[in-house]
Amino acid sequence: MYRKVAPMFLVENVDKSAEWYKGTFSARLQASLPKEPPFEWVSLMLDDVEIMFSKKKSAHKWYSESITIAERPANFIAYIYVEDANKLYGRIKDKVKTIMQPVDQWYGIREFMI
Repeated sequence: MYRKVAPMFLVENVDKSAEWYKGTFSARLQASLPKEPPFEWVSLMLDDVEIMFSKKKSAHKWYSESITIAERPANFIAYIYVEDANKLYGRIKDKVKTIMQPVDQWYGIREFMI
């Protein structure tokens, strides 16, 4: 029945967000509107994981004015499961602001927060 989840983050600057994910995580551009920058929307792939970004104002235009658009970033935690958290952390730690270094959690996963 259910196959996947693809979060879409509403941001001020889609180009800047996409470049950060491409530079930090080696994300690849899957699709975009328009085809060339400046973008209103992009779909990025992290291997088989899809993450989308939309300009806040574009989301209003495409979906509904009832979508809440906050001036400040919204609270959201996204878990992206990877094969080796230590390896990924080692690759990106100098490119990101670390909130929590890798740790084994009581619920059975090794995780870090950026």
